Amino acid sequence: MGPHRRILGARPDAASVGRHGISRRQFVGGTGAGLLAAALAGCTGGGQLARESQNAAGPGGALQWWDQFRPLTKMLENDLFAPYKKEHPGVTITRRQMDTPDLGQALQVARRSNQMPDVHSIAGLGGISPAALVSEKWFQPIGKLADFEGSPVSDLLYDGIHRFDGEIYTVPPFSARWHDAVPWFNTALIKEAGVDPEESPATWDKLREVARRITQKTAGDVYGIVVPSKDTEYLQFLVHRLAMTAGAPGAIDWATGKYVFDSQPYIDAIEFLVSLQTDKIVHPASASMGARDARARWAAGQAAIYPWGAWFIGGLRVDEPEAVERGVGVWHIPCPETTRNFVYNPPQPGMLWVSSQSKQAKTAAEIMLRMTTKEFQLKLAAAMDQPPALAEVVAEADVHPAYKRCVDYFQDDVRISPSPEVGNPGVWQVLAEMRDIHPNLGDIVQSVLTGSTSDIAGELKRFNDAISAERERAIKVVREEKGAKVDLNAWIFANWDPKADYDQQAYAGR
Repeated sequence: MGPHRRILGARPDAASVGRHGISRRQFVGGTGAGLLAAALAGCTGGGQLARESQNAAGPGGALQWWDQFRPLTKMLENDLFAPYKKEHPGVTITRRQMDTPDLGQALQVARRSNQMPDVHSIAGLGGISPAALVSEKWFQPIGKLADFEGSPVSDLLYDGIHRFDGEIYTVPPFSARWHDAVPWFNTALIKEAGVDPEESPATWDKLREVARRITQKTAGDVYGIVVPSKDTEYLQFLVHRLAMTAGAPGAIDWATGKYVFDSQPYIDAIEFLVSLQTDKIVHPASASMGARDARARWAAGQAAIYPWGAWFIGGLRVDEPEAVERGVGVWHIPCPETTRNFVYNPPQPGMLWVSSQSKQAKTAAEIMLRMTTKEFQLKLAAAMDQPPALAEVVAEADVHPAYKRCVDYFQDDVRISPSPEVGNPGVWQVLAEMRDIHPNLGDIVQSVLTGSTSDIAGELKRFNDAISAERERAIKVVREEKGAKVDLNAWIFANWDPKADYDQQAYAGR
């Protein structure tokens, strides 16, 4: 979904590892009006349907729905919208699926011209915190319009993420127990190299060995691994995950609240990617590939292993189904040593929001509530995208065995980390105030892999110092100018246990 990755919401420590899509300054100041108007016209037919939505009130009417979930198109139409429309004959639903950057631009111009869709995701809005958008009156609450408190996902609703000032605004249809560095592999190529596809390479060195065997076996016709390093966002999250497997808690040390981009796990993660290139087992065109380009090369049999998210196989089924037929498998994410470290994710954010301009809020809320049912979650699982919120339904869903195994591995490999925004609502004001830092983690990784720099430790130290200083500046601004009660302690979670989920009760005992 989107031009290079599908984005289903906040990535791990998204505010810490860099921004993507429209920059915060573009978001606040606006981009060229002509460009945005063109984007809206190209994506929505000039916005006429959105305008029609605003004029339709009552139990019937036209509801507009915008998102970036391309592989979910058929499922949303057939299993969510069609049954609701059958039960409510007066309702029409028009969905627009756009690439992430287009969606962000279209939403900006639609808001300025009072032509917002009734329901939309916030992909493409530059990583702006949902809390910031709530404060700017982008959305309206839905908790009183449908029984979300009684839904199967009620335990997954967090203050500062889904609930603001006691009001529910959104729900998480997807699970937080996932990561985007899953080693997906071509089963036939793995077997031809004499590697057991059932046994995950436990360590980075074992993965290197497998990739080396594949490259040597084919005399360079097939490469062991593909790493789409044209995409700095892909690179920053890949390194972020690898650093976790090397023992990093993420971008933040929860014991001190400090950034740790310059710590040894991040250095080790980048050096591991460099070692793959040194071994000449990375597809040589990787530097010119985006994530979807790399998937197409993988599907064509040019590379055997591709680290990406659970949605990899769902995307293959849509665009390269023949590759699924030939055989696809999945392994645990490897760690530097045989000792297993966890990968961490904060609570999963809401994916969809109801516009404050919508006059179809009750209809929108009722449809969103249906996304939390076991029946819909089973359908969501069958799309083989990010795992559904009720991850246990995957066991009985109509999915490829590799997808089922991938979700099983997530239960072993992923733990839920603290979220500073849940602990202190002032955090979102700091994040909204923070300016982008460049080069960021993804920029640095790309520079290293392309040979522009070899000073990994130095570059990471400069970035860590810069983002730490920027957070200090932002804290000072929001305290002095906005009266926010926030300081560095908001990023400290002394009761965090690296081996356990940081759940609702943990915040209370902080």
